[in-house]
Amino acid sequence: MSFKSPSRSFSSSSLSSSMGSRGGLFGAISPATIGNLANTLRPMVQINSSTFPQADDKETMKGLNDRLAGYLSNVRLLETSNNQLEEQIKEALMRKGAEIGRDWSGYEKIVNDLRNQIQEMTMDNARLVLQIDNARLAADDFKVKFESEQAMRQGVEQDLARLRKMLDDTYMGRMQLEGQIESMREELAFLKKSHEEDVANLTNQISNSQVNVQMETKNSADLNETIDNIRTQYERAAQKSREETEAWYQNKFDNITAEVTQNTEALQAGKTELNELRRQKQSLEIDLQTLHNMIRSLEDSLRETEARYAHEVNGYNSRILQLEGELEQVRAQVERQAAEYDALLNIKSKLEAEIATYHRLLEGVVDDSGDKNREEFSLEQALYAAPPPHSVGLKKAIIITQEIVDGEVVSQRELEQNLTNHNDLEVSGEDQELTEQLELAVEEAKAEEQELTEQLELAVENVKAEEEKVVEQLELSVEKVKSEEEKVVEQLELAVEKVKAEEEFTELPLAKEDELVEDREVTC
Repeated sequence: MSFKSPSRSFSSSSLSSSMGSRGGLFGAISPATIGNLANTLRPMVQINSSTFPQADDKETMKGLNDRLAGYLSNVRLLETSNNQLEEQIKEALMRKGAEIGRDWSGYEKIVNDLRNQIQEMTMDNARLVLQIDNARLAADDFKVKFESEQAMRQGVEQDLARLRKMLDDTYMGRMQLEGQIESMREELAFLKKSHEEDVANLTNQISNSQVNVQMETKNSADLNETIDNIRTQYERAAQKSREETEAWYQNKFDNITAEVTQNTEALQAGKTELNELRRQKQSLEIDLQTLHNMIRSLEDSLRETEARYAHEVNGYNSRILQLEGELEQVRAQVERQAAEYDALLNIKSKLEAEIATYHRLLEGVVDDSGDKNREEFSLEQALYAAPPPHSVGLKKAIIITQEIVDGEVVSQRELEQNLTNHNDLEVSGEDQELTEQLELAVEEAKAEEQELTEQLELAVENVKAEEEKVVEQLELSVEKVKSEEEKVVEQLELAVEKVKAEEEFTELPLAKEDELVEDREVTC
């Protein structure tokens, strides 16, 4: 809908857009122009009831007509000022509309593509960082395994050197035992030989003594028999002693050989068990190192997660502060527009009062109290309240009817007929239509501001809900990481206790091996 007069026209779209902008509709008008309009409007409404025309007073009617002509000249002046102000307002609205109505749709696709590329690159970067961390952890694991294998190799080499030394010691002990056996055999042969020599000597002595006895005695048969018996007894005793000695030496040699074999088997079993325990110890050390690495990685991930969530929380807080600032601005703008709306309502009431005054003035009826509560027009009143010029040659007809009874005036009626009454009705209708459109625009602006305020409050509530959700997720993640860390620490303590128990268990075969070596040395 458009509001047209002989000299001005306003569209509802420009009116609503101007009312919705910050600073109101008349932000680009200078104070000097406002002062001039106020000065021109002020004498137009200051009409005293004392100057109202009386009956049959032509001079008063002439003065009233002069005032009406002055009013029309003021109207023409206001029309000129109104045209200038309309041009300024149109230029300001065109500039502001050109800035606001700029089309950015051509750049939205490019911006969305760039945002998608940035998001994809961020995901790729995070994926690469994760792969690098996994590769670093794998490299650390391989390094730990390499060090453990190298330690195992060194341990095996040491065991090999120790076994070679033990083999040499065993060979030397065997050589010593063989030397002892050989010396014992030589000693046995020497004893046998000496025994045989002793037997031979004794036999010779006996033979010599028998010869002598036979020569000297008569009972040679009994003596020879006695000597034979003695010889037989000595031979039996020597044979028995030789058999017992050989049996003793053989039994002793068999016992030593069995003991050496048993000790060698026990030593080999102890070494095998020791190697197995060492391998278990090394594997447990590897597991322990892996758990340490896992703990460090979990601590690093925990710190990174806390830093990331702290950054996100700071971002949400800054966003909340920004939204709260925007909400305050919107509230201030709503309050300002409400004040402007109240001012417009006051202007409307003043306009209605002034229009009614003008009609009463044109009809020749002015209230005495009309001059007491007059106020100056503002710029908005000048733009919306100034009526357009009706015609240059305005004509009025005043009809006075008097009733005279017995030479006295009983009643008097005045009827002022405006020849341009139709134009006045048209102007009054246009003013009413302009006022209604202004109220509609103000209501639409208030509705839009209220809707914007509700949307902003809803956005703030959504952001707060998201922030609470993120904080809850962060707390759950921290609790989960802490529980996992406690679980890992418990597993680590159990592994350490197991390693200590296995080390204590490993020390027993070593002590047993030392005891076996000492026993073997004592036996040798």
